[in-house]
Amino acid sequence: MAGLSAAYRAHELSGQGSDSTEVLLLEARHELGGKVRTATDAGHIFERGPNAYINPGPELTELVERSGVEVLSADAAAKRRFLCKGGTLHELDTNPIALLKSGVLSAAAKLRALAEPTIGKRSSEHGNHSGEGWGDESVESFFTRRFGQKMAAVFAGPLVSGIYAGDPKKLSLPACFPRLAAMEREHGSIIRGMSALRREGVKIPTLQTPASGMQSIPVELGARAPFTVRTGVSVSAMAPGEGGWELALTDGEQLSASAVVIATPSSAAAELLRSFAAGAAAALAKISHPHLAVVSLIYSAEQSAKAPKGFGALYVHDGTSELLGVLHESHIFPSRGVDGALNLRVMMGGATRPELADKTDEELTQLAVDELSTLHGFTSAPIKTLVSRWHEAIPQYSLGHSRLVKDAVDGLQASSPPPVALAGNYLTGVSLSDTAASGARAAEEIHRRL
Repeated sequence: MAGLSAAYRAHELSGQGSDSTEVLLLEARHELGGKVRTATDAGHIFERGPNAYINPGPELTELVERSGVEVLSADAAAKRRFLCKGGTLHELDTNPIALLKSGVLSAAAKLRALAEPTIGKRSSEHGNHSGEGWGDESVESFFTRRFGQKMAAVFAGPLVSGIYAGDPKKLSLPACFPRLAAMEREHGSIIRGMSALRREGVKIPTLQTPASGMQSIPVELGARAPFTVRTGVSVSAMAPGEGGWELALTDGEQLSASAVVIATPSSAAAELLRSFAAGAAAALAKISHPHLAVVSLIYSAEQSAKAPKGFGALYVHDGTSELLGVLHESHIFPSRGVDGALNLRVMMGGATRPELADKTDEELTQLAVDELSTLHGFTSAPIKTLVSRWHEAIPQYSLGHSRLVKDAVDGLQASSPPPVALAGNYLTGVSLSDTAASGARAAEEIHRRL
């Protein structure tokens, strides 16, 4: 999506100057989409990567409109969210006061959490990563400081699991959740900040997805592209040359380019930069992408009634479950439930349980089936299953992430190469909207330099 966004923006900008610019998009896979991938079976839609997008920025909005796909909005049932703690589901509320009244926390933990508005703004180096200076703090440290250790243990883990499949002890709060950091700065309290948003009428944005699956967006964008798209080929090496770049492709071809946007995972970008921008490559190589497994399960309409209607559940890291979270795809988007079937998506692995990567597809599927059968009382096996593995899944915005990104950008500029820019979800946001925005920004940077 970063590459498609960059290519569309570059093509648009090329028509604004005196000289036209030819845009070429190279895709390593034989189909467009990257981690946006959809599979189908007998009418059932399986999202292997992201299943939807929320609050799209102008860049993603424009791309979706260009693709021409039919877009679905989430059902009202998606407003119901659950937390699984100790093998029991607890329904959550977006109102912070109502949330604290739930049965998830003990009385003492609730009293400590309710005292959050009295906790002053951060004024020490508490929780800082060594050598990072004052500005960084882990997600766990932030929640502990503001709400207490018990609430941090219950909520910080599921929060980062649901978005990053990460470890709250290692992820940077300002990099991962800049809005929470801003609430503390502006309101001195997360509870006061959330209450202010509710008074202002700010609502949770609606989830959206294409009717035919997420991958239909990049596929249609590729089919309608006003520039050249080549699949099944990538850049194996690049070096500064006369008037631009010399590129070696994996099919043996040599190409010359005036400018390049590197819209790859950070590990691939690091390899391409290593020969001429070692500092930038070293910084990018430090960004980790843990293994993630997604187990899709389709249950019959008879079994569907056993699971509570809602968005799904995140799991507390209390040792009682191997799961990170479960999405109820057919509750979020009812058309995903073919003939009333229940479409579930189970996430496992990530930064906290990397050993699950060693399990077979059959073992992962059985693990998901056993846990959900115990939780919901399913009495028959799923009618269809699919396991998707991402050996480099969601980039981890670990402590010091903002520094790494700055070091990469500064290191690239210091090497004084021909026009080149980075794009991807490892930079300043992991959402599909952030990814599309990074591609457009990279194209605009290239355009200025050209």
